[in-house]
Amino acid sequence: MLEIVFSESACGALKLAQRYGEGRYRGGAIGVIARNEDGSEPSQEELDKLRREAEERERRAWERAVPLGGYCSFLGENENVDDPRAMNRQPVWRRFLTSLAGPMMNFIFAFIVCVVMLMGYFTAGVVSPTVESVYADYPAAQAGMQAGDVIVEAGGVPIEFSEDGANLLRALIAASPVDEPIDFTVERDGERLTFSVAPAAMTDETGATAYMIGIVFPGRTYNFGEALAEAPRLMVDFVKMMLDALKNLVFHGQGVNDMAGPVGIISVVSEVAREGFYMVLYILFIISLNLGLMNLLPLPALDGGRLVFLIVEAIRRKPVPPEKEGMVHGIGMLLLFGLIIVVTWQDIARLIAG
Repeated sequence: MLEIVFSESACGALKLAQRYGEGRYRGGAIGVIARNEDGSEPSQEELDKLRREAEERERRAWERAVPLGGYCSFLGENENVDDPRAMNRQPVWRRFLTSLAGPMMNFIFAFIVCVVMLMGYFTAGVVSPTVESVYADYPAAQAGMQAGDVIVEAGGVPIEFSEDGANLLRALIAASPVDEPIDFTVERDGERLTFSVAPAAMTDETGATAYMIGIVFPGRTYNFGEALAEAPRLMVDFVKMMLDALKNLVFHGQGVNDMAGPVGIISVVSEVAREGFYMVLYILFIISLNLGLMNLLPLPALDGGRLVFLIVEAIRRKPVPPEKEGMVHGIGMLLLFGLIIVVTWQDIARLIAG
C-alpha cells in the first residue's frame, strides 16, 4: 500500500511527500491518502489502520527522543509491526540474544576495566624477600627491622633470594600462630641480625581485626595473561558481594539509606577522582558490573524481565500478547521512575545537609 501525506497547501504537501519522516516534516502531516497497488480505493478500515500505524510511529519516535539514560526501544518491541526488520518479527533466539546484549556489554566493559586495574595497580606477588618498607608503630618496626633488610631466615627456615623464596616467606608468616613470635634473620650492611617479632592485632576503620607484623615486600603487577585469568575470578567475587547486599536490602532493609541515584553517583565520582586514576577505574568497574547484574534481574522494564517473557514464549511455543507484555513493562517503568525520583531526592537532601 502506497502512503502519501499532505499539508494545507500544494507546496507543503509536495515537501511532506518528499521528506516524510525526516527532520521538521516528521510531525507535519495532517492527513493520509492511500491507494492499493491495483488502483482500487482502500476501505475505511484499511485507512483507519494506516492512520493508527502512522500515529504509533509518531508516538514511538517521541519516546525514543526522550533521553532516559541507557533506555533503548526497538521497533516492534511492545507492539505488532508489519516490518521484517521489527523485533516482533524475529525468532525467539534472536530476540533473546538482543535483550541479553545490553547486560553483556556492561560485563565486557567491566572485564576490560578489571584487566587494566590488575595490570596497573594490583600486586600479583612479591619479587624478593627484601623489606621494602616498615609500618611505624607496628611489631616489626618496634623490634628494630628496617627498610632494605634482606630476610634470609624465618622461624628457622632458610629463605632464598627469589620470588619463590619471597612467597615461602609470606606463607610462613601467614601460617605462624598469632600468639608466638617469629625469629627473622636479616642481612643489613653485610651483617646478619636476628629480630623476634610477635604479630599484633590491628583494627582498621571498618572494625575488622587482623594480626600483622607491619612489613611490606616489593611486589609486581599482573602481566596480561595473568590479568585475563584473574579478572573473571575477581568479577565473580564482586557479583557475590552485590547479590548478598541485594538480599540484605530486600529481606532486611539494610543499606536503604546508602542507596545512590544519578546525583549521588556524580558526587561519589567527583570525590574519588581526587584520589587518583585507580579509584576512577575502580568506580567504573563497580558501576558497570552493577548495571549488568541489575539489568539481568527478572523485573519488568529490565532486560531480565524481557528475557523471562521470551523463555515463557519458548516454552509455550507462542508469544505473550504484545499489548499485555507492554503493559507489564510500562508498570515496571513507572515503578522504576518512582524509585529514581525517591533516590535522587535522597541524594539532594544529603548534599544540602552536607
